[in-house]
Amino acid sequence: NSPDLNPIEDIWKVLKDNVQNCEAFLRSVDELKIELKKEWEKLDPSVFEDVISSVPRRIEAVFK
Repeated sequence: NSPDLNPIEDIWKVLKDNVQNCEAFLRSVDELKIELKKEWEKLDPSVFEDVISSVPRRIEAVFK
């Protein structure tokens, strides 16, 4: 499972960074799930567009 071919890893990084930068002190897995959902809903569509548009470049890089 090459991260180069798993663009979802980029989305997870954005979510992780956003959750780490939130002001809330998360005390449980349930609170983490809630915060992740909030951050997911706040993601700008351009994040997904950028990741999708990077797929051909990623594939090409693997074959070089």
